[in-house]
Amino acid sequence: MPLPDLGEALRHNQEQYKGPLIMGVINVTPDSFSGLSSDADPATAYDRARRFLDEGADVLDIGAESTRPGFHPVSFEEEKNRLLPALDRIAKLPVPLSIDTRSPEIIRELLPYGIQLINDASGLRNPGFVQILKHRPALLAVLMHSPENPLLHTPFDSRKIVRTVREDLRNRLESLEKEGISRTRLIVDPGLGFGKNTPGNLSLIQSIEQWSMDCSVLIGASRKRFIGEISDEPDPLEREAGTIAVQTWAHLKKVSMIRTHDVRKAHQARMVFHAILAGDTP
Repeated sequence: MPLPDLGEALRHNQEQYKGPLIMGVINVTPDSFSGLSSDADPATAYDRARRFLDEGADVLDIGAESTRPGFHPVSFEEEKNRLLPALDRIAKLPVPLSIDTRSPEIIRELLPYGIQLINDASGLRNPGFVQILKHRPALLAVLMHSPENPLLHTPFDSRKIVRTVREDLRNRLESLEKEGISRTRLIVDPGLGFGKNTPGNLSLIQSIEQWSMDCSVLIGASRKRFIGEISDEPDPLEREAGTIAVQTWAHLKKVSMIRTHDVRKAHQARMVFHAILAGDTP
């Protein structure tokens, strides 16, 4: 079975929108915030990847460094040693792969696996990512809004958050375009939870149209703290209904992609929502 082209899938979905593409999260790390059991074991990671594919995932996002609040950065060697055994198996599946990493060196190490997307939580600020994108014209990247130092806990001013995110992303997009990186290769992400408090997250979700800027758009709200604060739910595993609420809003606003820990429920919600809009069954 030929490997689907993620860029082509995004373009086709923009032309004939049928709901956001679904990115399934696989954390090969022992300290994920999401409440999932660890996927650090390669066989476990592969089983989850295969199940996500069966459940309707359009892309798999694999990461080996948790970016939960107060996270501890991992070394290049540790990150590589977590990723490679899992990718040895997962890369055989017919699904586009995204790598969630803040390290260009990790991306260079993993290029032979045919990855299609860089998902960097630090906003592609490392010039190494730019060099990779310049030399790999088929490679896509997520441009996520985040504090320059992700370890800082002081949130952005929620009263100005929409303008702040829009201006910061616009500046980064213009900078990348000067380096020859087209907006068609970039997926903007407001970085929910990264330096944003609950009012700030809600403002960003409400104003999706203001920060897309002719790019595909990704929302990663799955099981995040702000959902727990709104619903008084401390357990990330019990925040799935709140996650679906954000994903439904994303569908209404024609968001390009959602990042989720529960592919089956996200896929079911997408099918039902599209059937309601279309007035018939798939």
